[in-house]
Amino acid sequence: MEKEKKEEKKNIFRFFLKMFFIFLILDLFMMFIATMLTNTTSFFKYGSDLITEMFYALAVLVVMLLFKNSYVFTDKRTKFWDGVKLAIPILAISIINLVDSASSLSDFSLSKFINVLVFCVFIGIAEEFLCRGWLQNEFIERYSDNKKNVITSIILASLVFGLMHITNLGAQTTFETILQIINATAIGVLFGSIYYKTKNIWTVIFLHSFYDFSIFLGEMNMIKDCTYNEPTFGVTLVSSIGMVLVSLLWILNAILVIKKTNFPDKRASKNKSINTVKLLIVIVFIIALLPFENFFKEEYEDYEVCYNYTKIDMPKNYTIHSPNFKSYNIEKIVETEETYMNIFNYRYLVYLENGKVKMKNINTNYEVTFSFKDITDIEVIESENRFMLVFLSSENESTIYYSDYIERMNMSDENSYLDSMEEKFKKYELPEVSRIGYITIDHNDLIKYPFISSLYYDYFMIKDGELYLLDE
Repeated sequence: MEKEKKEEKKNIFRFFLKMFFIFLILDLFMMFIATMLTNTTSFFKYGSDLITEMFYALAVLVVMLLFKNSYVFTDKRTKFWDGVKLAIPILAISIINLVDSASSLSDFSLSKFINVLVFCVFIGIAEEFLCRGWLQNEFIERYSDNKKNVITSIILASLVFGLMHITNLGAQTTFETILQIINATAIGVLFGSIYYKTKNIWTVIFLHSFYDFSIFLGEMNMIKDCTYNEPTFGVTLVSSIGMVLVSLLWILNAILVIKKTNFPDKRASKNKSINTVKLLIVIVFIIALLPFENFFKEEYEDYEVCYNYTKIDMPKNYTIHSPNFKSYNIEKIVETEETYMNIFNYRYLVYLENGKVKMKNINTNYEVTFSFKDITDIEVIESENRFMLVFLSSENESTIYYSDYIERMNMSDENSYLDSMEEKFKKYELPEVSRIGYITIDHNDLIKYPFISSLYYDYFMIKDGELYLLDE
């Protein structure tokens, strides 16, 4: 008997590791899909992410049907709103976040609002189908014949859900990722407990979507206006305390739900035990709302960096081009009346190598290396008789270096021409940029404007040397 229990424990953790790696591969694949969409399509803010989540939800739906989990959609122990009432703390936090997010919006865009709303709904659908509808049910059906095993299954399924966020390491610090994993695991335990008690997948989908929407709404316009420096000790401390308190709140809420749940071998707990947990939830909730950031007010003021951009109306019938080459040729041929006798050919090569931009005179082999750091992308745009150089740097958030100095009339083979090139650049600080390129209007390929897209589809263009935010 003891041997069987050890084997079962070994098997459940083996299954946990198997599911973790499957989910990790799936998450990396979906990130690849999102990157492909970002590079090839233009949508509203979170547009490619929305398409990714829709694809994700469809893929998970197919998996659930293949594993014969279709009962998830119809098997309900509890009515929708009765299930929602089990999650009063997360509803309260979501409403507070929603009010704060709504009050931070500098302007309102109906299209972006709908886009963010639908995006969050599909996050809830995809992740709850995957983590509760499929993964948690797989754990429970395989290993859970008593209360202890049910709770273990919920925790392990939630840990897989939390560890999926390890793929965010490239976009944030290790410390931020660890905090995110802790919070995601804790909220997964809460959603898992509610789902086990209610067997109503739509309840946890609503709670998940509403919580995400309350956060993402505040970022609907924030990305173009503000970004953040490296967090100081004070900012890190406050963030850590906040994340731990909120995670503890989710765990206490999950314990409360578990105490109200009937298990195969145990009935729900009595009121005295439940009231103790309720009191702890109220205490933690109040502490979590305390303004700890006021102790580090100056550090928070330096942490947030906000930008002001001049808006310009979005051009009609514009086309976005993203060549994404690593090198470009700039060439000018001057012909005199006696063409066959006198031809002057000026040729330069601009290319990216190991994060540095180099410019070479093909005729003389003279080369300069610009001092700009961490260059990830370059564009050379020919418009009428001018060549515009646009470099994207990942230093800090994102920096754009721009020059329209090179004209067909001023090109030269003198070394001093290249030596003086760097001082002709202008510098623009931007939030995180996803791509650069150029736009043409009304299919006019003769006139082009440098184009920049932020990570969440705020569009910018450079016109006459000035950076403009394209207004819808």
